[in-house]
Amino acid sequence: MNKNMRAKYESASKTPDELIFTVKDVMHILHINSGTTVQRFDKSGLIKIERNNIGHRLYSYNQIEYMKKLQKLVDYDISHFTIKTMLEFEKSKGRNADIFLEEFIEFYTKRVYSANRNAKRKQK
Repeated sequence: MNKNMRAKYESASKTPDELIFTVKDVMHILHINSGTTVQRFDKSGLIKIERNNIGHRLYSYNQIEYMKKLQKLVDYDISHFTIKTMLEFEKSKGRNADIFLEEFIEFYTKRVYSANRNAKRKQK
């Protein structure tokens, strides 16, 4: 992320609900190469975005932080549909879906790390 984008992102943390980031900005922040990856979060219903008067998608600091969490799960090959289903289930049970998401990421990260470590041991 370049200096200007970093400064914009850090200043946005003071007003986390203000819609100031474009798809291109989000691509830089999340270190992804395709705008369709960002738009897929909206199309799958995981993120509710707003559009400006021209029709361009705009994102807030909070939405980007949420997308960072979602992107971790997508990187582990968990589909958008599966993530959405799990979050809807948690909400239907009256639980906080954000807390569940953080706990699930932590659990899955440990699981993948353990699986990789065991695979390396078997190779020796």
